[in-house]
Amino acid sequence: MAQDPGTSPDIWKIELERAWLDIPKPFRSDRSVHRTLQCRLFGLLRQAGLKTVADYMPPRIADRPVDIIALGEQNEIVYAICLDTLVSLAAVKSLGSFDAQNKIIFTTGMLEKKVKESTFFLNEEIKHLHLKPFDK
Repeated sequence: MAQDPGTSPDIWKIELERAWLDIPKPFRSDRSVHRTLQCRLFGLLRQAGLKTVADYMPPRIADRPVDIIALGEQNEIVYAICLDTLVSLAAVKSLGSFDAQNKIIFTTGMLEKKVKESTFFLNEEIKHLHLKPFDK
């Protein structure tokens, strides 16, 4: 069965890269890029008909919130998503602390070599997608 494009992380990657490119260069601080991408992702998940929660702090985790969670019909976590410059141990711990059908980290680091090195922290349950809007 084909996946609904509204719930496709590969489509989200394209949309997030577009949103990043739409930020005028003088306004592209790390924080503004992060929040813009978080807002765009929130909107994409809402358009797909999912209930969404931003900055979800999992129980027993104090280091880092999960940027976005999307809930299904029974309030089960369908998507748990972190946005980070590199794959951080804190993000992996946050995502690993609860059950979710899909766990994803989108990275924004400009040095692809560093991003690849940071994937050391990943495990098989977390999908990683690297955003590269300036390589097109």
